[in-house]
Amino acid sequence: ISLNCSMEEVQQRYVELMVRPDQAEVARALGPLHESQTFGRHIFLFCGIDKNTLAQLGEIRTPSVADLFVATMSRKPGGGQ
Repeated sequence: ISLNCSMEEVQQRYVELMVRPDQAEVARALGPLHESQTFGRHIFLFCGIDKNTLAQLGEIRTPSVADLFVATMSRKPGGGQ
């Protein structure tokens, strides 16, 4: 089981952050679970990071279940990406 929590817990725990390329290194330093890139922007998935901190770097939103599935299934054993 990769994800065993309610949708309310997902909304509280997980945050997706979209940043411009000039903010990508700062976001990366916060230890995201997953990173992808689309339309010239970097998208990071975080767990347990303060939303106010992330909002200073770019646009935040609650990730979809599909986004969480991709992020958890693409992680390498041992916690790396």
